Amino acid sequence: MAGAEIYLDMDGVCVDFIGAALSVQGYDAAEVLARWRAEHPGALFPEGVIDKTPQEFFGHEGLGQAAFWRGLAAYPWFERLFEELGRRGHVVFLSAPTNAPGCVSGKHEWLIERFGSGFKDFIFTRHKDRLAHGRAFLVDDMPFNVAAFAKREG
Repeated sequence: MAGAEIYLDMDGVCVDFIGAALSVQGYDAAEVLARWRAEHPGALFPEGVIDKTPQEFFGHEGLGQAAFWRGLAAYPWFERLFEELGRRGHVVFLSAPTNAPGCVSGKHEWLIERFGSGFKDFIFTRHKDRLAHGRAFLVDDMPFNVAAFAKREG
C-alpha cells in the first residue's frame, strides 16, 4: 500500500454530516440515529424514521449555507484515521458536493481551517470512480461509490 493514492471521503467518514443535517432541520439527531440503526439497519437514509424524502432532506435551506458545511464536527477518530492513512500513502480528500450553493466553499473552508491556507489535497466531484486505478484506494461510507470505484480497478 506504500506509495498508494488514498481517496478519503468527508461526509460520514471524517465528519458527522447526517447528525448536523438532522439537527439543523429540527430533529433530535441522537433519537433519529438510534431509531434508524434499530429499525432500518444498513439503510442509507433514515426515510422510514423522519417525515421527509431524501430530496426534501437534502434540499433543506439550512444545508445551503457554507457555514453549515464549515461547521461540521469531525468524528473522534478523524485525526487518527488521517494520520494512519498518511503512513500508507498520499491522502487526498474526495468529497461529493450536493447542489447546495455553499457546499463546496464550506467544505473547502473546513479543510483550510484544519490544514492551513496552502492545503491542496482535495477534489470535489460526484464522479469518484473516474479517479480509480490500480494503486488507488477509496475510503467511503457509500457502497455505491466503493462498488463503482472497484469496477474501474481501484
